[in-house]
Amino acid sequence: MTAPSSLFEELHRYRHAYYCEAEPLVSDAVYDERVTQVQQWLQEHPEDQAASPLAQVSAEPLQSFPTRTHRIPMLSLSNLYSLEEIREWDADLKKLLGTSEVEYVCELKIDGLAVSVQYENGALTVGVTRGDGNEGDEVTPNLKTVQGLPHQLPEPLTLEVRGEVYLARDDFERLNQRREAQGEASFKNPRNAAAGSLRMLDSSEVRRRRLSLFLYNQVEGPMAATHFGCLEQLEQWGLPTNPEARRVSSIDEVVAFCEHWEHHHEALPYEIDGVVVKVNSLALQEQAGYTAKSPRWARAFKFTAEQATSVLRAVEIGVGRTGSLTPVAILDPVSLNGTIVSRATLHNYDQVARLGLHLGDSVTLEKGGEIIPKVVAVDAAQRWAQAVPVLPPQACPVCDTPAEQGSGEVDWRCPNLGCPAQQRERVLHYVSRKAMDIETIGPALVEQLFAAGLIGDAADLYSVQAEDLAQLERMGPKSAQNVVTGIEGSKQRPLGAFLHALGIPHVGEKTAKLLARRLGTLTALREASQEELSRIGEVGPIIAKSVSDFFRNPEQQAFVDRLLAHGVEPQASEQAGQKVAELEGKVVVITGTLTEPRDVWKQRLEEAGANVTGSVSKKTDFLLAGANAGSKRTKAEQLGVTLLDEATLRNWLGMKAGDAAAEA
Repeated sequence: MTAPSSLFEELHRYRHAYYCEAEPLVSDAVYDERVTQVQQWLQEHPEDQAASPLAQVSAEPLQSFPTRTHRIPMLSLSNLYSLEEIREWDADLKKLLGTSEVEYVCELKIDGLAVSVQYENGALTVGVTRGDGNEGDEVTPNLKTVQGLPHQLPEPLTLEVRGEVYLARDDFERLNQRREAQGEASFKNPRNAAAGSLRMLDSSEVRRRRLSLFLYNQVEGPMAATHFGCLEQLEQWGLPTNPEARRVSSIDEVVAFCEHWEHHHEALPYEIDGVVVKVNSLALQEQAGYTAKSPRWARAFKFTAEQATSVLRAVEIGVGRTGSLTPVAILDPVSLNGTIVSRATLHNYDQVARLGLHLGDSVTLEKGGEIIPKVVAVDAAQRWAQAVPVLPPQACPVCDTPAEQGSGEVDWRCPNLGCPAQQRERVLHYVSRKAMDIETIGPALVEQLFAAGLIGDAADLYSVQAEDLAQLERMGPKSAQNVVTGIEGSKQRPLGAFLHALGIPHVGEKTAKLLARRLGTLTALREASQEELSRIGEVGPIIAKSVSDFFRNPEQQAFVDRLLAHGVEPQASEQAGQKVAELEGKVVVITGTLTEPRDVWKQRLEEAGANVTGSVSKKTDFLLAGANAGSKRTKAEQLGVTLLDEATLRNWLGMKAGDAAAEA
């Protein structure tokens, strides 16, 4: 599937209205369908995250609220879509943990807006929306209007808790009745109403809307030994938790809980869209650990997706930034989950072969997690005898270069680096916010620049003049000058952002920043061998080879040289490459309440050469332990891991008294 500029632009507009203006432009179903098409693309092409409107807006907090970084990231949960998948996850988890029995906690998955709430010495001090998981909007005044959330705890506790803000069905109906009486548009569903309300500037109006909250997790503070114990503890402190949460001793009880609520959730006074299942023991949670995006010890069971039947009329081939050729089913329009669907993902041609797809086939469609349209089955019995099978492409649909499939790869690709479709996607990635951050250039302008012959790749952007732009449709002199100013301002972006902008295969934002910190300069990166790169923590052999191959490819060398000739000067941080002997190559875990934010310590440690991870294991060298360190400290002591405090680290890093305050 291609990521057409019109789709990116449309979804960007919808998300800006939703996240930045708290006023949705379209129904939830239409919005989800647009998100779906971008998500389909990103599933197959994760390297395009930064170019998508999801990255551009979901990570961008409201301008009217300050941004705040989460001390501990708010990760998402991996989804399960059937009872069989629940049992498979249970079996895999028990194998990972080396045990035959695991106690779980089952909780209702509230359909609302995730938030983090912090208390200092018993007082509610900070409330932050989830945002992109790393940072969100600080909405403390509005969160203080939420029903049942205490401003002062009965004990002088310092803790961080997380939960879901929602709007009960009755309160939702009353809100819409009031809006209709005042001639205002109704909200489409309680989730949108809750999200929009929490982002209003008038806290008195937020109070009138009667938002509610259920807390489902404690991440800092005095911890019990189990998750359920933490929930009971929160309740004892007067914090609102969901009364339907259950501790169960077997996977059969988990399945029964999920089955019950799938058939009875409409009777609840609030909306849910599934069940969350978590390992109860915090020690086992630590042992299971995390992937880059989600905990291994928890899953979200999503209620059964609706299915529909349609007819496959054609297969469209999309061309991605790296040349991948992705098939998309073109279907007779059909209603699915309240949305008219006429396109669905086929993922790749291996999946097409497994389905045995032919043009004209009757196919079954499903929205995975009620979001992503996909073809899940084919009715071969209804197939026309002369039906034509869907086969992998012989050539790129845009530049007609013969398609290739590398050894061991699933995707078919267009190997032509000069393919116009690839170049357009590369330019969109290059200008995106987490890359070169040229905010004056969007999908529509990129299309115009290519159509007018003003650019052929991203390096050509730096040759574009204001008078050239002024000749384009809907582009006056002032707008043209703003574009040129934005391009000029990108010349001194951080080295990590520049590396990310280059679009090196397998190198996302995080890896690009890591490489920039470890090697320090673009020259060092261009000269680094594959072996040298592979010795960097978190850089495996695939990434090391990809980076090495990129900088040794004559075409890519010429492209980078052209960027530098235009005055692009990637900026290394002052501390980049300044390693600390005690920390270089060491694995460090951070836990407990510290005097400075965790993200500050994480950055310092990584710049000093350490690898910062989220869980304690036999590979851990040091544990930076603050107050209320809890289970991580216990496990570290059991494994003989060296404990560090902030004073020791400041000494190792050569920080003088007052340096921390100066940094802040």
